[in-house]
Amino acid sequence: MVFSAEFLGLLLLITSAAALGLSIVVDVGRVSAEKAREAINQRQYDRKRAALAEWRQRTERKRSDLITLQARLTEYTGRRQKAQTEARALECSKVEMVHELGGEADGNCDVYWARLTAAANFAELERKDIVFSRQIWEYRNVAHIWAPSTDAAYAVLQNAFSARNGIACSPIVPLAHAPDPEAEVTAA
Repeated sequence: MVFSAEFLGLLLLITSAAALGLSIVVDVGRVSAEKAREAINQRQYDRKRAALAEWRQRTERKRSDLITLQARLTEYTGRRQKAQTEARALECSKVEMVHELGGEADGNCDVYWARLTAAANFAELERKDIVFSRQIWEYRNVAHIWAPSTDAAYAVLQNAFSARNGIACSPIVPLAHAPDPEAEVTAA
């Protein structure tokens, strides 16, 4: 079989057109696959961007919640500290240190009462000038003085507890006229 030049030209033309069409189809497929991949990447990007925005909003809400909780914690810690201080003060107010001074050698002695407190300069005094331990002055301290008169009771009290020791005392009264410790606690 003999092929004519026209037939071969036509065959070449058809083959060329088919190859060109096939290359166009391949290029179109490649371009459409690239577009599909780009669309998928864009959707993933948009999803991640939306997730990031949502995460930032949640983070901001959590941060504001954290600030609120920290403020509440500070408030509750302050309340707890205040309650502990009040409980300690109540506990200390129920403890009373009684210092008995003077002597009851003769039967003519009366018992006098005075409240003892730490003076304003107590914290500045040297250890050697302080009578007893510093810790006992955190509690309520009173003195029961056995003496024949108020003046004698005052002299005994000044001899034992003076301003030089950082101790201040209330006016001396007979023990029968001393204030009730329970009444002082409820009044405070």
